[in-house]
Amino acid sequence: MSIFREILSPNNPFWEACARHTARQSTRTINHIYLCDPCAIRLTIESFNQRPPIYHGETVSGYCGLCNSLNQVTLRLWFACPICWNVIVAYQKGFASSEAVRRYWQRKITPSFPELQLIEKDEIRLLPYVRASQTKKSSAAVLNTLDFIALGENQDPLFHIELKTGPGTLSQMREFQLDVNDSNDVMGAVNNTQLPAYIFHVQVTYDYLPPTRGAKSGGLWYTDVFTLLQHQISVRIRRGEDKKAGYYSPQAFKPIDQFPSELEARTYEELRRRVSSSPFTLI
Repeated sequence: MSIFREILSPNNPFWEACARHTARQSTRTINHIYLCDPCAIRLTIESFNQRPPIYHGETVSGYCGLCNSLNQVTLRLWFACPICWNVIVAYQKGFASSEAVRRYWQRKITPSFPELQLIEKDEIRLLPYVRASQTKKSSAAVLNTLDFIALGENQDPLFHIELKTGPGTLSQMREFQLDVNDSNDVMGAVNNTQLPAYIFHVQVTYDYLPPTRGAKSGGLWYTDVFTLLQHQISVRIRRGEDKKAGYYSPQAFKPIDQFPSELEARTYEELRRRVSSSPFTLI
């Protein structure tokens, strides 16, 4: 692949505009990220509406800020609003989290339960920002997939798995936070499919190779949606934000080492019976 050094011209109508917004959204905030050439091209096409960086800088050996690989990476600059840039930099952690769960399943679950398959249903997609035609709560009401689904030996769906990523261990947390939109997604998918859902918390921290950083997965913990809701402390506005989150006791979660016992006991079948008799009310 040829070296990617295309830049956005100052004469372009989307100069000083958020690259991720499909419609023009003015911003003068310049953000930087180190990317390998394939990922810089991918972001330009899939997230940034074919708008290339406004600048390419030094090339160093380090972590790609998207695919997380150790590679030759180049400094890239884009105009982007803070909310959209938070989405962009979260992709790296999302890829690391998803890979951690697939690796765990392959190493710890498949050898003991070869009849169970883990299928990634909601793969991470790089997307531009387009104003939604319906509210997130309305979308959750008709949702039927979460991040992963587990299938039995006859390809019958058994349960969902939803991933949540954070830098801390459960023992370090005073409260576990889950956005109201995320909890509605889980409850909506459970209601619509009549399948239970487990929530996996994946610890993801950063490994620094200045001036770059890579996302590194650590511990995993799990709970089911019923147990999580039983440990709800409150629902309140997140500090420094304008959206609500649910706050839960970390005691709702168990170490991932106990998950095989959950499968051995087929606890998901009892959870499925509870789903049938106790549909959830979205927040």
